[in-house]
Amino acid sequence: MAGMAPAAAPGYAGGMSMTSAERLAAALDGRPVDRLPFSPFLAYWWEHSPAAVQAAGARAFLEGVGADPLWRGAPCPVRAVDPPELRVSRDERPDRIVTTVETPVGKLISEHRRSAEGSTWFLTGHPLRTRDDFRTQLWIEERTTVAWDDAAARTHLAGDGATGLSVGMLTPWAKTAFQRLVEHHVGTEELAYALADHGEAVAELLAAMQRNHRAAVSLCAERGPYAWWLTWEDSSTQNYSPAQYRRWIAPEIADWCRLLAAHGRRYMQHACGHVHALLPLMRESGIAAIESVSPRPTGNVTIGEVRAAFGAKLGIVGGIEPVELLRLPDGEFDAYVERTIAEGRGGPFVLANSDSCPPGVPIARFKRIAEITRAA
Repeated sequence: MAGMAPAAAPGYAGGMSMTSAERLAAALDGRPVDRLPFSPFLAYWWEHSPAAVQAAGARAFLEGVGADPLWRGAPCPVRAVDPPELRVSRDERPDRIVTTVETPVGKLISEHRRSAEGSTWFLTGHPLRTRDDFRTQLWIEERTTVAWDDAAARTHLAGDGATGLSVGMLTPWAKTAFQRLVEHHVGTEELAYALADHGEAVAELLAAMQRNHRAAVSLCAERGPYAWWLTWEDSSTQNYSPAQYRRWIAPEIADWCRLLAAHGRRYMQHACGHVHALLPLMRESGIAAIESVSPRPTGNVTIGEVRAAFGAKLGIVGGIEPVELLRLPDGEFDAYVERTIAEGRGGPFVLANSDSCPPGVPIARFKRIAEITRAA
């Protein structure tokens, strides 16, 4: 890799002193850094962290433990504008929320239920069930527009985003069209049936969704305040087959990458599930980095396997399996982190726990990871 000699600790240059922003940018570029960046993903942990920690804010916490703030999904500077005829109502109860979307051509109903154990809401009733439902959603997508609105992005960059590196949310919908259908509109199983039963309606809807996404991506590429972008793609063959990814998802992401590259910007793919079979397709689509990759049980691929598949050019963010943050005793955990670092070397690399962090991980564990990276 250009600028990085194949030594015991490639890419780490003595005598340098970098800010977190400089360190992260250089690490993702594959340029020499003063030390390996460590950028934990705090989702789920943060909501259950001590009140004093939350009151001080994420930036203070990350700097306090010696981490480098990587602001994944910083505010998108584009918003979606619904058609004026659309009406949305919600029936909210302690354990259930029913949302009704009314249009001149039909009505869509979805249901969320709350898990008392985890205080988490789950989509238990998807809104698209029939061919007519797909036509109703198509009516919405064909009349949806996008508008430039960077107020939240400017606020972020003047606040927490003034430190570290911000990776902007690329679209207001935060996913590719097919992944939106999987997660928000149809579900994995029912989408397979829909593609078989009325595939033309599904394809027409996907095309309309992709047009809206492309309009948002074009604005971000031309005017956006970030050099790096992502969506919460949640890539995983637990959601779809490699063939479906090749047909519906890879072309859309490749288009995004071309639009961003034309303006000197890059796409980082959030891939928090089983991605072993998808790695060649991701590489071919033009992504510049993959984020939240993890071994089992969260994912199904080691950092070493990702590095072997991606080579020295593409960046990796992740590597630490979230379960190990709680499971391993101190000595074993230190050795595990050191092995993960060794596997990630040989190309652009930022050490992180993958996708999320279990509640209950002691703050001392974050500090220990940062200490190990400084000594690596």
